Amino acid sequence: MFVSSLFGLLIPWMTREAIDGIAAPDGRERLVRAVSWMLLFAALHGTFRYFSRRGLLVAARRVELALRRDVFRHVIRLPLSFFGATPTGDVMSRMTNDISAVWLFLGPGMLMLAGTVISYVLALGFMFRISPLLTAVSLVLAPVIILVSREYGRKFHKIYRKVQETLAGMNATLQENISGIRLVKAYGLEEHEEGRFARDCEEYLRRNVAVSRTSAVFHGAIGFLAGAGIALVLLIGGWLVIRGRLTLGGFVAFNAYLAMLSFPTMALGWVINLVQRGGSAMGRINEFLRLPVEDLAKEDALAEGAYAPDATPVLEFRNLSYAYPGEGRGGVLRDVSFSVRPGEVVGLVGPTGSGKSTLLSLILRLYPIPPGAVFFEGRDVNDIPVGRLRRSVALVAQDPFLFSDTVLSNLCFGLAEPDADAARRAAGQARLLAEIEEMPEGFGTVIGERGISLSGGQKQRATIARALCTGARVLLLDDALSSVDAETEQEIFREILSLRGARTILFSTHRMSSLSRCDRILVLSGGRIAEEGTHDELLSLRGAYFDLYSRQMLSRELEASS
Repeated sequence: MFVSSLFGLLIPWMTREAIDGIAAPDGRERLVRAVSWMLLFAALHGTFRYFSRRGLLVAARRVELALRRDVFRHVIRLPLSFFGATPTGDVMSRMTNDISAVWLFLGPGMLMLAGTVISYVLALGFMFRISPLLTAVSLVLAPVIILVSREYGRKFHKIYRKVQETLAGMNATLQENISGIRLVKAYGLEEHEEGRFARDCEEYLRRNVAVSRTSAVFHGAIGFLAGAGIALVLLIGGWLVIRGRLTLGGFVAFNAYLAMLSFPTMALGWVINLVQRGGSAMGRINEFLRLPVEDLAKEDALAEGAYAPDATPVLEFRNLSYAYPGEGRGGVLRDVSFSVRPGEVVGLVGPTGSGKSTLLSLILRLYPIPPGAVFFEGRDVNDIPVGRLRRSVALVAQDPFLFSDTVLSNLCFGLAEPDADAARRAAGQARLLAEIEEMPEGFGTVIGERGISLSGGQKQRATIARALCTGARVLLLDDALSSVDAETEQEIFREILSLRGARTILFSTHRMSSLSRCDRILVLSGGRIAEEGTHDELLSLRGAYFDLYSRQMLSRELEASS
């Protein structure tokens, strides 16, 4: 860039030589020589300008690529509590618009900023050689321009940050409506959501107009100051030429330098705009990058093989109490203590809000838990790297989630590489194989976003197949069969029970028909274990489990009679 600017600024200097040499006896030769040098300098200027711009812009794109990867790598390792408290639109805004704003500063912004500094330093040197007085005159208004630019930058940074926050809110509204489009249509709330999004857009417009208004005032002020400076130079420079204290060629060259600096001066506001946007955007990105992430240190999986009957409990809970942040007194779980033997099938039952899902989530450390409360194969889960722990446990959540990819890729999501045989075997166990084979491309069929082309039951069975496909020795089924019919549930549960001994299973459900086949049942109520035992033992107690069982049986009888 320095060499490019140098050759570019030599062109007005040769213009000065050509004009001043016309009246000389060898004027023709001097003119031809000056024009030849000008053509050479123009070619060199263009060549170096091409390489400098390409080099800087490509480097900025590579930085953008690295930053985008780093931010994604960091965000995807943030704890689940972060995503519960942060709107998806805010995350998307920082990973798209903010990173683009950083690139605009590092690419075009840095190019213009560096070019402006280099051009000013070199041009002022040439201008001083022509006329120190005119150079001083042209710099008279520089302090005013600097003060105006500084005030503009301070104000713009404050306004633009609000713009980015508004954009994040607008993106959140958009994302929620697209993800929940079925619900919007089911309740006929299209106009309501349109109005909500319109209000977000209007607020975004209002704040952008404030940015544009501030920018317009600054550009107008800079334009006026630049024009006043040029008028002052023309007035004093013309007087110097008339007095014979400056040659006509020198005056033309000086104005050429002034004209070359006029665009960088006018673009100063745009550069400051990009700098402030990039700084504000990078500040928002750094807020993410400063958040602590989960330790996903990669280690070999826990020891493979079947469990021995007298082995250490696979899972053990010791007086576990847990409350979500901001929940207040009480908490979701209170003094929960029990253990799960290797290869055992344990059922969890209880009313809504009793803590079943939270209990299963804490096994995987999806939320921070106190030390000495949850143990996996005799080790505190806080002492086991998260990645190692989660590769040994497979969770099927109540809300099934599928990616917009092929059926095979979704079923093999937990594997390093897709395994068609393992996927087919797992699909058969989940009673989904026949339906997959009827799809247009079989296992190669691409399902829509979040599996929108599948029914609720198919989604649940697909997520069960995904968990089985991993081969994890511990299966956590969180009400994973609520969307399938009772007959299919029994078939799937029969397949899962066939794994008894090789895998440990915690099964949360409301259907007593499945619970009756578990080795042991835990009844949760108010965050505590109210009862524990086999199906027959709990019925004989005639307590909470008996009440749940009786109500369900009565409900079935009423449905059958109606």
